[in-house]
Amino acid sequence: MHEFYKQLKEFGHVRLNEPMSKHTTFKIGGSADFFIEVNDNDKMVKLLNCLNDEGIEYFILGGGSNLLFSDEGFRGVVIELRTKNLELRTQDTIVADSGVLLSQVVGEALKNGLSGLEWAAGIPGTVGGAVRGNAGAMGKETAVNLEKVEVWRDGEILELKAEECGFSYRGSIFKKNNDVVLRAWFKLKVGDKKEILKKMQEYLAQRKGKFPTEPNAGSFFQNIHIKKWPGKLEDLPPLFVERKKIPIGWLVEQVEMKGFTVGGAKISEQHGNFIVNFNKATQQDILTIVEVLKEKIYNKFGVEIESEVEIVP
Repeated sequence: MHEFYKQLKEFGHVRLNEPMSKHTTFKIGGSADFFIEVNDNDKMVKLLNCLNDEGIEYFILGGGSNLLFSDEGFRGVVIELRTKNLELRTQDTIVADSGVLLSQVVGEALKNGLSGLEWAAGIPGTVGGAVRGNAGAMGKETAVNLEKVEVWRDGEILELKAEECGFSYRGSIFKKNNDVVLRAWFKLKVGDKKEILKKMQEYLAQRKGKFPTEPNAGSFFQNIHIKKWPGKLEDLPPLFVERKKIPIGWLVEQVEMKGFTVGGAKISEQHGNFIVNFNKATQQDILTIVEVLKEKIYNKFGVEIESEVEIVP
């Protein structure tokens, strides 16, 4: 272990037995054997090559949202990507490393009068996480403004156009393969700064007070596309049909599960698609709530709900 620790130190700052509860917005998770912060893409590539060659398990951590780690911790290496390069490459293109916060890209767009990312104002997480999970809000999503990405794939560095990334609702090929997103190119539109700021403020105002302040992982479940709804569309609120999405929060209200509690976890009373850690919750507390809620919704509506949060065993 000592030799491997020394080897890891060549790539970044290393800690042993680091609690993952300190690095996720859920504040849940046991200790990782090795935890390394990497702030340079070249070092990141060399580290990935090293771990790949040695057959050592690793997990890439961005901003720590949308994750639920095991209470038993992680047997291997957790890599916190802290690469920070962010630049206006052309008049309408922003290039950002995966470790850059999405909020920083939004700020850069506003500063340069570029429109397209207003929906992301106030959204947590990093560029890498947003690309991997095709993050979105207000009916918008990351893929719409993405031109291309640079990825590490089994020792090679590749550029993939947006259409090659297999984007879907809250998904991409990066959730199904071992590619690691290193940087992304955002293609935006030149707009009016005042109008862009106004739209951001409107979105922020819509979110204000709607989401819980207790530790959580963000929206826990994917909203359901109207095509997957087994019931009658006329029984749904017209807005859902118009937007072609059925909010999980609404389904939770219909099965009267707001406030449902297991151990230190509960479904938020503020928003039904948030599970919160209000008192030292464990992963099992969360998973128990998930299973009960899935069963309740399936029994009432005949529809299966899918997690948006990644469960790390």
